[in-house]
Amino acid sequence: MQKVIGLDIGSFSIKAVEIVNSFKSYQIQNFYELEMDYRENLGKDVVLAECLEKLFKDNNLQADRILTAMPGQHISSRILQTSFTDHRKIGMAVLAEIEDAVPFNLDDMIVDHQILGPGLDGRLNVMVAMTRKSYLKNFLEHLGQVNIDPKVVDIDSLSFYNLAPYLRCDPAECVAMVDIGHEKTSVCIVQDSQLKMFRSINIGGAYLSEFLSRDLESTLMEAQIAKHRVSQVVCESDNGSSLSPDDRIIAERMTLACNAIVKDLGRTLYAFKTWDRTKISKIFLSGGTAKIKNLTTYLSDQLDIPVILNRLDATDLKIGESLSDKALVMPQSVAIGMRSVVTTKNHSLINLRKGDFSYVQNYAQVMKIGKIVGQVLGVALVLLMVSYGFRSVLYKRQMANLEKEYQREYSSIGISKKKMAANTDFPKFRADARTAIQKEISTRKAAVDGYISGAGTSSALLALRDISVAIPKAVKIDVTGFTYLGAASTPGGKLTLKAETDNYESAEAIKEAIKKYPTISGVEEKQQAAGKPGTENKIIEFSLLMTHTVLLPGNKG
Repeated sequence: MQKVIGLDIGSFSIKAVEIVNSFKSYQIQNFYELEMDYRENLGKDVVLAECLEKLFKDNNLQADRILTAMPGQHISSRILQTSFTDHRKIGMAVLAEIEDAVPFNLDDMIVDHQILGPGLDGRLNVMVAMTRKSYLKNFLEHLGQVNIDPKVVDIDSLSFYNLAPYLRCDPAECVAMVDIGHEKTSVCIVQDSQLKMFRSINIGGAYLSEFLSRDLESTLMEAQIAKHRVSQVVCESDNGSSLSPDDRIIAERMTLACNAIVKDLGRTLYAFKTWDRTKISKIFLSGGTAKIKNLTTYLSDQLDIPVILNRLDATDLKIGESLSDKALVMPQSVAIGMRSVVTTKNHSLINLRKGDFSYVQNYAQVMKIGKIVGQVLGVALVLLMVSYGFRSVLYKRQMANLEKEYQREYSSIGISKKKMAANTDFPKFRADARTAIQKEISTRKAAVDGYISGAGTSSALLALRDISVAIPKAVKIDVTGFTYLGAASTPGGKLTLKAETDNYESAEAIKEAIKKYPTISGVEEKQQAAGKPGTENKIIEFSLLMTHTVLLPGNKG
């Protein structure tokens, strides 16, 4: 899990959004804002450092990654076209064209570029952004005073491109995201999640306060208080009739002041339409000034473009419900932070931290953890080697014992008359033993096969087989004597069977079963069934005399 902070450094306040990024998801969890406390005899740089330190300290802000953005007023940008497709050649072509087009020494500039996609004529559109190294150095130094070292420095108005994939609009629509801040207005135009243009306009909500201060001949603080109290402009659908006469005058003067914002914003949108020849179908409005009542309606009437509030809780962003009341003032900080978790390829890739200003990872903590991990792995490796050595000795001893046991067992069965020495190499001993055993198996198998072949014509064995088949399986019988008398020339003969059973009924059942067998005839008792002495009639002895006939093949009896 990674904690990301998107840091928006404005002129009126500093905002920070906290995003928790896991392996497959993210959550916009917290939002913090602290207004600048401007005081006499304190420069803006000092106030900025104090405000940053207070924001991070009071909210215990800690992050794995910090991303921020430079104000667009300090950025120059343009869109170029190139026929190259190789990224290295594109970079070289961009530098060559920029060097001829801008009145700056490129050695004093930070230049970065991003490929936007094919243009109308099929060539690639490449967006180029640059700023003076002195601006970036000053910006990073202010952050460094309070130990903030951002991994990415984006451009504030360009960062809104990171929100494009989450807006709920038709992909074919060309939409503009407009954020009216304190001293500037950011504009970012996208179509089908592709950047078309971004720009910062040097006018914002502070202009309304300044206009009211001059128009009402009041102090700037009084004008700002009045602006926040009334917070309304008039339009055709709401002329402010519900306001008091004094507040209605303020609303009318605020409406007049908004004309300056409308004028500059209209010029920007017209310039885009002239260059790209695409009509903007919708404007998503955000920023603190967007809270002014009727402002969306007024802008829609003046620009002839539908304007809606860019509420982040009405997008596809995963944002906590507790942040819904901040939905209009947090888009800039969210846009900056979402760059680290956006899952699509369409987002800002500009990072002004290049060259001498490249982000240098603090590896001290990583090295410390690596050292601990190395020590643990070292100990584990030593233990593994000791364990392996111990097991190796143990297994060798067990193998030696098994080899000796194998030799003893082989010697005990007495298969081979040739005695093998005990100190013979075990693989050779095993091979010789296997050969001898296979030879003995073959010999005995041949003997069994010969016996089975001969037993098929033995009258005595056939008689014993027939008696076994005749006697019921459930009857207990122990044969104690079997005598067979027959002539070699005549199959069959006389036989005497002596046996023991458990009772007189069993003896009678055996006699009756034998009588019924087709190959046996003339069954008579040679010794009548009687109790075996000393067994108290628990064992019954009897003897039967009978004639056995061998059924030859084809003779069914």
